[in-house]
Amino acid sequence: MAKKLSFPRVNYVIISGRLTRDVELRYTPSGTPTANIGIASDRSYRDSDGNWQQETSFLRVVAWTRQAEWAAENLKKGSPVIIEGRIQSRNWQDKDDKPRTTVEIVASRIQRLEREFEEGEESPSKPETAKEKELKEDEQKEDNIPF
Repeated sequence: MAKKLSFPRVNYVIISGRLTRDVELRYTPSGTPTANIGIASDRSYRDSDGNWQQETSFLRVVAWTRQAEWAAENLKKGSPVIIEGRIQSRNWQDKDDKPRTTVEIVASRIQRLEREFEEGEESPSKPETAKEKELKEDEQKEDNIPF
């Protein structure tokens, strides 16, 4: 008896990173705004020798309509963002009539991970890294030793 596969159709991604260039806002012939956004996303890991390494992935993101206009107005090269969306592949012919393929994220939500501060407003201190937090906790433990 053959089994029927009940396969979920999930295509959802959440990624954070920094813009690699300014947002490129364009309009389709019908007037719909679209934006091309490049981001770099880092991943830290330990190699086989136990040393920390960093790997960077460079990704293409496409935003449409109001999301595209918002990105062009509010983001610039270097802006830290978190993006939600779906993965899409597209095929086209280049100017030499060669077939090309690209894989990109179609954004459903883009959020800037920093905010502007008004003059005189205090900015929050930067978040502690895990290592800084660990060192701070160790110092506090040592302070509690009675000798």
